Amino acid sequence: MNLPPGFWILAAAEGLLNAGYAISFPFLAVYLSSHRGVPMAWVGVFLSGSMLVSSAAQFVGGEISDAIGRRKVMILSLVARSVLIAVIAAIIYFRAGLWGIFIFHPLGMFFGSFYHPAARSWVADFTAPSRRMKAYGFLRMGSNAGWALGPALGGLLAAGSYALMFGVSAVVFAVCGVIVAFAIKDFPGLAKGRFTAPRLGAARETLKNGHFLRFCVFSFTMSAAMSQLVVSSSLYSKNYLGFDERQIGLLFSVNGLMVVFFQYFMTRLVEGHRITSGLAMGAVLYAVGYLSFGYAPSFFFAAAAIVVVTLGELAVSPGLQALGANMAPRGEKGRYLGVQGLFQQVGSSTGIFIGSNAIGLLSPFYQQAPWFIVAAIAIGSCFGFLSLGRRLPLEQDGLKGPMLPPVPEEANEPA
Repeated sequence: MNLPPGFWILAAAEGLLNAGYAISFPFLAVYLSSHRGVPMAWVGVFLSGSMLVSSAAQFVGGEISDAIGRRKVMILSLVARSVLIAVIAAIIYFRAGLWGIFIFHPLGMFFGSFYHPAARSWVADFTAPSRRMKAYGFLRMGSNAGWALGPALGGLLAAGSYALMFGVSAVVFAVCGVIVAFAIKDFPGLAKGRFTAPRLGAARETLKNGHFLRFCVFSFTMSAAMSQLVVSSSLYSKNYLGFDERQIGLLFSVNGLMVVFFQYFMTRLVEGHRITSGLAMGAVLYAVGYLSFGYAPSFFFAAAAIVVVTLGELAVSPGLQALGANMAPRGEKGRYLGVQGLFQQVGSSTGIFIGSNAIGLLSPFYQQAPWFIVAAIAIGSCFGFLSLGRRLPLEQDGLKGPMLPPVPEEANEPA
């Protein structure tokens, strides 16, 4: 498969980036709940609110990347995120007031979210529609190599120092910024060269495309289900399954290692089929996996449930990225992927709010109740993707397209 210059370096940087993210973020809920006495319901409100704040950044980051180029946006995002995580590390080290975390964590999420639409648009600039599923699959393999390492390392660091855990994250984000600055080049001539403030009207314009609007709605619901893997599963593992931080980290490492070793094979399995069919299959696997996790009698059973959840992730995550890129017109990929990212981030925020509050409010009465809610959302997404697949052209759904990486002006996609 022909991939653009710098792709593998970007994939490696994504791996390092996700390692840095996974070292600290999965344990923030545990830190606030277990070490600073914040009620689980309030932890859920805070973390879901942080993701809600960052959701707007998806659209803003996409718009800026269309204007000034993908590379500049990626660098600025990574540097800003590094500085703000370092501030959180200092707050934890000096055991300063929690108000600092409540301010700087959402800010870090906001600026950090500029990176994703820019990076995904960069890949779309250089690859043909029928090849994007594979490209995003390879990118996820790099990302999850880091996700496999990060939580295990974070679990070890958390046993000694939460401040050190966040300090290491800050350093990793800074290193990723340097890598992108020296190794990534934009496709010549795509940046508009001028930046105007993002307008809600521009976002509304993309949603006049009825198929894209439908896709964004089901991206929202699917993301609500997917988001349970980090915050809700951490809280549930700690409070109802009796796992310690090291075991929680190992669960996330199982997830990351599976993506590294099996993403390519899953991509090959769904290749030649509609992307929407793979998304529907993945949604069912999410539902089965989460329900199994809710009833886990032991760590090994919980790990097996995470395996099933991860099989769903292998089908869903690259599929969402590829389908969004395929539906975006030339010259507006940043905008379209930014709007899609906004729906996904709001969905993740909503999912975290629902999951964490359900664990705090419903689990004391019926322990597994939250996971039935999550499974229902996943099954609803399944039917939504199947419905969307009946409406999309074959080219957009990943079945046809040029075999060689396209020049943007010649790509077989919407004008």
